[in-house]
Amino acid sequence: MVVIDDHLLLAEALVDVLEGYGVAARAAEALTIEGILSDLSANPPDAVILDHHLGGEIGTSTALIPEINALGIAVLVVTGDMGRLTVAECLEAGAAGVLNKGVPAGAVLEGLTKAVSGRQIVTAAERQELIAALREDRSRRNRRLSRFNELTPREAEVLRMICDGLSATEIADESYVSLATVRSQIRSILMKLGVRSQLAAAAEARQSGWLAATDPDTD
Repeated sequence: MVVIDDHLLLAEALVDVLEGYGVAARAAEALTIEGILSDLSANPPDAVILDHHLGGEIGTSTALIPEINALGIAVLVVTGDMGRLTVAECLEAGAAGVLNKGVPAGAVLEGLTKAVSGRQIVTAAERQELIAALREDRSRRNRRLSRFNELTPREAEVLRMICDGLSATEIADESYVSLATVRSQIRSILMKLGVRSQLAAAAEARQSGWLAATDPDTD
């Protein structure tokens, strides 16, 4: 058994607990995608306990689940975020189950036993319901974002400046164009997004995820 967690002390504590139950376990040390997969390939366990958020270059570990499954290793995800969509994402990716980090050690052991034997920790009906909710949420977000595809590159730039708190006058000064031109661009932005104010446009850009997705500083 391998415990993959960016908090090594927590990982080692869980290893100690598992070994107390007679389960051979170790903590993963190389917390990069390549390091984890190389480690698991070289010495594959029956299952891994995977922290949902590994931080660093990996961030959320959901994308690692199918990669680990492809090595013939079952995945049990542990997380402090038990929101329905988080759980659904992990299950959709191939996790045998998702457990709250605060559950007793006995529950973790039971989950591992099921994962290793190929059994699902949630029922088929629960799994189907969660994944259906995830896909509906994804579809709703995609529809919401599709309105931003109608923006021209210049309108998208103006919208980002609005999100930065710039007024129409400041945008005109910074862009070396007339105020009338900027106001025309803003009117077009509001019409395409279906909102009535610059404040509402900025809120929609943030809440829909568009602003984060188009942030040039975001990798």
